[in-house]
Amino acid sequence: MEVIYVNKSNRHTFLAGNEPIVIALGFFDGVHLGHQQVIKEAKKIADEKRLQLACMSFFPHPKEVLKRDNKKIQYLMPMRAKQRVLKKLGVKKFYIIQFDDEFASLTPEQFVQNHLIDFGVKYAVAGFDFTYGQFGKGNMDRIEEDSNHLIKGIKVEKVEHDGEKISSTLIRKWISTGKMDIVHRYLGQHYQIQGKIHSNKNSVEVVANPYYLLPPPGVYEVSVSNGDNIANQVVLVTQESLRIIFSNRNNSLLMDQQDIYIEWIKRLSAGRFTIVEEKPSLFKEA
Repeated sequence: MEVIYVNKSNRHTFLAGNEPIVIALGFFDGVHLGHQQVIKEAKKIADEKRLQLACMSFFPHPKEVLKRDNKKIQYLMPMRAKQRVLKKLGVKKFYIIQFDDEFASLTPEQFVQNHLIDFGVKYAVAGFDFTYGQFGKGNMDRIEEDSNHLIKGIKVEKVEHDGEKISSTLIRKWISTGKMDIVHRYLGQHYQIQGKIHSNKNSVEVVANPYYLLPPPGVYEVSVSNGDNIANQVVLVTQESLRIIFSNRNNSLLMDQQDIYIEWIKRLSAGRFTIVEEKPSLFKEA
């Protein structure tokens, strides 16, 4: 998959020779089942029309730039992890647009011209609540008009689970409250983070990479992988810097400075990791 970072100063370099494409639009944080439905619909059209499938996302999160409230933006995954998932879904070209004040001030017509028509978009696919342009005035019902009928807009209806719209906001809520056993119903798989092992005399800890959301302090059942091998583990998330401490310090997967993946399966009842819960200082470096 070709990954293209676009900003105001380099946008023109990607315009020459753009072939016609079908594009899926959205922020796609977590690439949950709702996002996947958008991409599947775009892929279906791309296959039918024999066009290349592309995806367009934005960074940083629009709320981080617009600052409509004082809440810190919590991401579900970094851009590199998002790229891996999109590639598996069949995306061939991934545009990442720098979201800044100037981009946010574009009118809906300017966004469509500068970032869709100019990039060769013939079909644009997005969720029912996707908006674009200044103040979010643009939506999928008017994208054909904004493009002077050069682009066909396809709106994907709401994807629900148990009567609730599947959304990144809802998934953040479940993770933030430790409900790891239900997150997979919205993501289509268990929530996964990547981090680096830090071993010392008494403990094996993981420091999560940036742009992942950790569950609250507690004891969790997880699956750990280094890319080659997988093992089940019990981990403790502590209040102190939200450290992740492993119960089994002799596991061959837990080598110092090794990069690992952790899939969060469920939160365990209190007492499964009692000694560490009550006296985490015992597991600090001597």
